[in-house]
Amino acid sequence: MMRPVKVLLLIAAACLAAADCVQAAETIPIPRLRPVAPVAAATKVAAVPVPRLRPRGTDVASTAVVPPTPRVRPPPKVDEPAPEAPPQGAPKGAGGWPADVVAAGRAACKALLAGLDLTYKPVDPIGEQGGCGAPAPIEITAVAGVRLAPPATETCAMAAALTAWVTQDVQPAARARLGTEVTEIRTATSYACRRRNNGSSGKMSEHSKANALDMSGFTFAKRTGVTVGGKDNWGEGLLGAIGLSGSGSFLEDIRKAACAHFTTVLGPGSDPYHGDHFHVDVLQRKGDYRICQ
Repeated sequence: MMRPVKVLLLIAAACLAAADCVQAAETIPIPRLRPVAPVAAATKVAAVPVPRLRPRGTDVASTAVVPPTPRVRPPPKVDEPAPEAPPQGAPKGAGGWPADVVAAGRAACKALLAGLDLTYKPVDPIGEQGGCGAPAPIEITAVAGVRLAPPATETCAMAAALTAWVTQDVQPAARARLGTEVTEIRTATSYACRRRNNGSSGKMSEHSKANALDMSGFTFAKRTGVTVGGKDNWGEGLLGAIGLSGSGSFLEDIRKAACAHFTTVLGPGSDPYHGDHFHVDVLQRKGDYRICQ
Protein backbone atom coordinates (compact mmCIF):
# COMPACT_ATOMS: atom_id res chain seq x y z
CA MET A 1 0.00 0.00 0.00
CA MET A 2 1.40 3.36 -1.10
CA ARG A 3 1.95 6.06 1.34
CA PRO A 4 -0.18 9.24 0.90
CA VAL A 5 2.88 11.30 0.02
CA LYS A 6 3.75 9.15 -3.03
CA VAL A 7 0.12 9.31 -4.18
CA LEU A 8 0.26 13.06 -4.11
CA LEU A 9 3.46 13.13 -6.14
CA LEU A 10 2.00 10.84 -8.79
CA ILE A 11 -1.15 12.91 -9.03
CA ALA A 12 0.86 16.11 -9.28
CA ALA A 13 2.93 14.70 -12.16
CA ALA A 14 -0.17 13.57 -13.98
CA CYS A 15 -1.76 16.96 -13.55
CA LEU A 16 1.14 18.67 -15.22
CA ALA A 17 0.38 16.71 -18.38
CA ALA A 18 -3.37 16.84 -18.25
CA ALA A 19 -5.59 19.84 -18.81
CA ASP A 20 -7.77 19.18 -15.76
CA CYS A 21 -4.86 19.03 -13.38
CA VAL A 22 -6.16 21.84 -11.28
CA GLN A 23 -9.63 20.34 -11.06
CA ALA A 24 -8.30 16.90 -10.14
CA ALA A 25 -6.07 18.36 -7.48
CA GLU A 26 -9.03 20.15 -5.91
CA THR A 27 -11.29 17.04 -5.89
CA ILE A 28 -8.78 14.69 -4.28
CA PRO A 29 -8.93 15.00 -0.44
CA ILE A 30 -5.71 15.44 1.43
CA PRO A 31 -5.51 13.07 4.40
CA ARG A 32 -5.27 14.76 7.76
CA LEU A 33 -2.65 13.62 10.19
CA ARG A 34 -3.97 12.16 13.45
CA PRO A 35 -2.80 14.21 16.41
CA VAL A 36 -0.59 12.47 18.92
CA ALA A 37 -2.50 11.84 22.15
CA PRO A 38 -0.86 13.02 25.40
CA VAL A 39 1.18 10.27 26.97
CA ALA A 40 -0.36 10.81 30.38
CA ALA A 41 -3.91 10.29 29.07
CA ALA A 42 -3.04 7.27 26.88
CA THR A 43 -0.84 5.49 29.36
CA LYS A 44 -2.86 5.85 32.51
CA VAL A 45 -1.73 2.96 34.65
CA ALA A 46 -3.75 1.63 37.52
CA ALA A 47 -2.00 1.63 40.89
CA VAL A 48 -0.54 -1.80 41.64
CA PRO A 49 0.03 -2.64 45.33
CA VAL A 50 3.62 -3.46 46.18
CA PRO A 51 3.76 -6.84 47.96
CA ARG A 52 5.19 -6.81 51.49
CA LEU A 53 8.11 -9.08 52.06
CA ARG A 54 7.51 -11.93 54.47
CA PRO A 55 10.07 -12.30 57.26
CA ARG A 56 12.21 -15.41 57.07
CA GLY A 57 10.97 -18.38 59.00
CA THR A 58 7.40 -17.10 59.08
CA ASP A 59 4.57 -19.44 58.19
CA VAL A 60 2.27 -18.43 55.40
CA ALA A 61 -0.72 -18.65 57.70
CA SER A 62 0.87 -16.22 60.11
CA THR A 63 1.33 -13.53 57.47
CA ALA A 64 -2.36 -12.83 57.08
CA VAL A 65 -3.15 -9.21 57.59
CA VAL A 66 -4.95 -8.79 60.90
CA PRO A 67 -6.43 -5.41 61.71
CA PRO A 68 -4.86 -3.96 64.84
CA THR A 69 -6.86 -4.21 68.05
CA PRO A 70 -8.14 -0.77 68.96
CA ARG A 71 -6.64 0.57 72.17
CA VAL A 72 -9.20 1.37 74.79
CA ARG A 73 -8.34 4.40 76.84
CA PRO A 74 -8.72 3.60 80.55
CA PRO A 75 -11.12 5.75 82.53
CA PRO A 76 -9.50 8.64 84.33
CA LYS A 77 -8.20 7.75 87.78
CA VAL A 78 -10.15 9.33 90.57
CA ASP A 79 -8.45 9.69 93.92
CA GLU A 80 -10.66 8.34 96.65
CA PRO A 81 -11.02 10.68 99.59
CA ALA A 82 -9.28 9.61 102.78
CA PRO A 83 -11.63 8.21 105.39
CA GLU A 84 -12.82 10.88 107.73
CA ALA A 85 -12.03 10.59 111.39
CA PRO A 86 -15.08 10.03 113.57
CA PRO A 87 -16.26 12.90 115.75
CA GLN A 88 -14.41 13.31 119.01
CA GLY A 89 -17.45 13.88 121.20
CA ALA A 90 -20.09 11.36 122.22
CA PRO A 91 -23.09 11.32 119.88
CA LYS A 92 -26.26 12.71 121.42
CA GLY A 93 -29.48 10.81 121.86
CA ALA A 94 -30.26 7.10 121.67
CA GLY A 95 -28.56 6.65 118.32
CA GLY A 96 -29.45 3.82 115.96
CA TRP A 97 -29.69 0.86 118.34
CA PRO A 98 -32.76 -1.38 117.85
CA ALA A 99 -35.04 -1.59 120.87
CA ASP A 100 -34.56 -5.33 121.26
CA VAL A 101 -30.75 -4.94 121.29
CA VAL A 102 -31.00 -2.28 123.99
CA ALA A 103 -33.36 -4.43 126.07
CA ALA A 104 -31.09 -7.47 125.80
CA GLY A 105 -28.07 -5.37 126.79
CA ARG A 106 -29.86 -4.01 129.85
CA ALA A 107 -30.85 -7.50 130.99
CA ALA A 108 -27.34 -8.91 130.51
CA CYS A 109 -25.84 -5.94 132.32
CA LYS A 110 -28.11 -6.34 135.33
CA ALA A 111 -27.23 -10.02 135.62
CA LEU A 112 -23.47 -9.41 135.22
CA LEU A 113 -23.24 -6.68 137.86
CA ALA A 114 -25.54 -8.26 140.43
CA GLY A 115 -23.82 -8.38 143.84
CA LEU A 116 -20.75 -6.34 142.80
CA ASP A 117 -19.54 -3.47 145.00
CA LEU A 118 -20.13 -0.91 142.29
CA THR A 119 -21.78 2.50 142.29
CA TYR A 120 -23.26 3.28 138.89
CA LYS A 121 -26.36 4.31 136.95
CA PRO A 122 -27.60 3.24 133.51
CA VAL A 123 -27.37 5.92 130.82
CA ASP A 124 -29.02 6.27 127.44
CA PRO A 125 -27.68 4.23 124.54
CA ILE A 126 -24.94 6.07 122.71
CA GLY A 127 -23.86 5.92 119.08
CA GLU A 128 -25.37 3.41 116.70
CA GLN A 129 -25.08 -0.22 115.73
CA GLY A 130 -21.99 -0.76 113.56
CA GLY A 131 -20.38 2.51 114.67
CA CYS A 132 -19.31 4.22 117.85
CA GLY A 133 -21.18 3.68 121.11
CA ALA A 134 -22.88 0.98 123.15
CA PRO A 135 -26.52 -0.08 123.53
CA ALA A 136 -26.53 -0.37 127.35
CA PRO A 137 -23.72 1.73 128.87
CA ILE A 138 -23.46 2.77 132.50
CA GLU A 139 -21.81 5.68 134.31
CA ILE A 140 -19.51 4.48 137.09
CA THR A 141 -18.83 6.80 140.01
CA ALA A 142 -17.14 4.38 142.42
CA VAL A 143 -15.68 0.87 142.48
CA ALA A 144 -15.49 -0.87 145.89
CA GLY A 145 -15.52 2.51 147.60
CA VAL A 146 -12.81 3.97 145.29
CA ARG A 147 -14.06 7.07 143.47
CA LEU A 148 -13.57 7.51 139.75
CA ALA A 149 -12.81 11.16 139.03
CA PRO A 150 -14.36 12.04 136.71
CA PRO A 151 -16.99 9.28 136.44
CA ALA A 152 -16.44 6.82 133.61
CA THR A 153 -18.93 5.76 130.94
CA GLU A 154 -18.35 2.06 130.26
CA THR A 155 -19.96 -1.20 129.22
CA CYS A 156 -20.97 -3.58 131.97
CA ALA A 157 -18.28 -6.07 130.91
CA MET A 158 -15.67 -3.37 131.44
CA ALA A 159 -17.22 -2.44 134.80
CA ALA A 160 -17.08 -6.06 136.02
CA ALA A 161 -13.40 -6.40 135.07
CA LEU A 162 -12.57 -3.09 136.74
CA THR A 163 -14.32 -4.13 139.96
CA ALA A 164 -12.43 -7.42 140.13
CA TRP A 165 -9.08 -5.67 139.55
CA VAL A 166 -9.64 -3.01 142.23
CA THR A 167 -10.88 -5.42 144.91
CA GLN A 168 -8.48 -8.29 144.24
CA ASP A 169 -5.27 -6.44 143.32
CA VAL A 170 -5.26 -2.64 143.61
CA GLN A 171 -6.31 -2.31 147.27
CA PRO A 172 -4.20 -5.27 148.48
CA ALA A 173 -1.12 -3.82 146.71
CA ALA A 174 -1.68 -0.38 148.27
CA ARG A 175 -1.88 -1.92 151.75
CA ALA A 176 1.18 -4.10 151.24
CA ARG A 177 3.44 -1.59 149.47
CA LEU A 178 2.32 1.74 150.93
CA GLY A 179 0.48 0.95 154.16
CA THR A 180 -2.63 2.76 153.02
CA GLU A 181 -5.64 2.40 150.75
CA VAL A 182 -6.58 3.89 147.42
CA THR A 183 -9.40 6.43 147.68
CA GLU A 184 -9.56 7.69 144.11
CA ILE A 185 -8.60 6.70 140.58
CA ARG A 186 -7.97 9.66 138.29
CA THR A 187 -9.54 8.79 134.98
CA ALA A 188 -8.21 10.31 131.76
CA THR A 189 -10.55 8.83 129.12
CA SER A 190 -13.46 6.42 129.18
CA TYR A 191 -15.92 6.54 126.26
CA ALA A 192 -14.67 8.53 123.26
CA CYS A 193 -15.64 8.09 119.60
CA ARG A 194 -12.17 8.02 118.05
CA ARG A 195 -9.57 5.83 116.40
CA ARG A 196 -6.62 4.19 118.11
CA ASN A 197 -4.07 6.65 119.46
CA ASN A 198 -6.29 9.49 118.17
CA GLY A 199 -5.16 8.71 114.62
CA SER A 200 -6.87 10.06 111.50
CA SER A 201 -7.07 6.55 110.00
CA GLY A 202 -6.85 2.95 111.10
CA LYS A 203 -8.88 0.78 113.45
CA MET A 204 -11.33 2.21 115.91
CA SER A 205 -10.25 2.34 119.53
CA GLU A 206 -12.01 0.31 122.21
CA HIS A 207 -12.78 3.68 123.74
CA SER A 208 -15.24 4.15 120.88
CA LYS A 209 -17.23 1.17 122.23
CA ALA A 210 -17.07 2.23 125.90
CA ASN A 211 -14.85 -0.79 126.38
CA ALA A 212 -11.67 0.90 127.67
CA LEU A 213 -10.39 3.11 130.48
CA ASP A 214 -7.30 5.33 130.74
CA MET A 215 -6.01 6.12 134.25
CA SER A 216 -3.44 8.84 134.98
CA GLY A 217 -2.99 8.45 138.74
CA PHE A 218 -4.12 7.22 142.16
CA THR A 219 -4.98 9.05 145.39
CA PHE A 220 -4.35 7.46 148.82
CA ALA A 221 -5.86 7.91 152.27
CA LYS A 222 -2.63 8.47 154.24
CA ARG A 223 0.00 9.59 151.78
CA THR A 224 0.64 11.66 148.70
CA GLY A 225 -0.95 10.42 145.52
CA VAL A 226 1.02 8.94 142.65
CA THR A 227 0.96 9.67 138.92
CA VAL A 228 1.46 6.90 136.41
CA GLY A 229 3.98 8.93 134.42
CA GLY A 230 6.29 9.86 137.33
CA LYS A 231 9.97 9.15 136.59
CA ASP A 232 10.70 7.70 140.05
CA ASN A 233 7.98 5.14 139.51
CA TRP A 234 9.73 3.36 136.62
CA GLY A 235 13.42 3.32 137.63
CA GLU A 236 14.31 6.61 135.96
CA GLY A 237 14.66 8.79 139.08
CA LEU A 238 16.98 8.43 142.05
CA LEU A 239 14.65 6.36 144.21
CA GLY A 240 13.63 4.18 141.32
CA ALA A 241 17.24 3.55 140.35
CA ILE A 242 18.07 2.11 143.78
CA GLY A 243 14.79 0.25 144.12
CA LEU A 244 13.35 2.34 146.96
CA SER A 245 10.30 3.71 145.15
CA GLY A 246 7.32 2.31 147.01
CA SER A 247 4.99 4.01 144.58
CA GLY A 248 6.81 2.43 141.69
CA SER A 249 6.48 -1.02 143.25
CA PHE A 250 2.75 -0.42 143.76
CA LEU A 251 2.27 0.60 140.13
CA GLU A 252 4.28 -2.35 138.87
CA ASP A 253 2.19 -4.72 140.97
CA ILE A 254 -1.18 -3.48 139.81
CA ARG A 255 -0.03 -3.20 136.19
CA LYS A 256 1.06 -6.83 136.13
CA ALA A 257 -2.08 -7.98 137.93
CA ALA A 258 -4.30 -6.13 135.44
CA CYS A 259 -3.40 -8.66 132.76
CA ALA A 260 -5.54 -11.26 134.54
CA HIS A 261 -8.66 -9.11 134.24
CA PHE A 262 -8.24 -7.12 131.01
CA THR A 263 -7.27 -8.31 127.54
CA THR A 264 -5.14 -5.22 126.83
CA VAL A 265 -2.84 -3.46 129.32
CA LEU A 266 -0.56 -0.65 128.15
CA GLY A 267 1.48 1.93 130.07
CA PRO A 268 4.82 3.75 130.26
CA GLY A 269 7.38 2.03 128.06
CA SER A 270 4.79 0.31 125.85
CA ASP A 271 4.85 2.96 123.11
CA PRO A 272 5.00 6.76 122.77
CA TYR A 273 1.23 7.05 123.26
CA HIS A 274 0.98 5.57 126.78
CA GLY A 275 3.86 7.19 128.60
CA ASP A 276 1.74 8.95 131.22
CA HIS A 277 -1.22 6.64 131.85
CA PHE A 278 -2.47 3.08 132.06
CA HIS A 279 -4.78 1.88 129.29
CA VAL A 280 -6.94 -1.18 129.94
CA ASP A 281 -9.70 -2.69 127.81
CA VAL A 282 -11.65 -5.91 127.29
CA LEU A 283 -11.31 -6.38 123.52
CA GLN A 284 -12.17 -9.99 122.65
CA ARG A 285 -9.54 -11.64 120.42
CA LYS A 286 -9.27 -15.14 118.99
CA GLY A 287 -8.04 -17.70 121.45
CA ASP A 288 -8.36 -15.23 124.36
CA TYR A 289 -5.13 -13.58 123.15
CA ARG A 290 -3.98 -10.75 125.42
CA ILE A 291 -1.57 -7.84 125.14
CA CYS A 292 0.18 -7.01 128.38
CA GLN A 293 2.92 -4.37 128.06
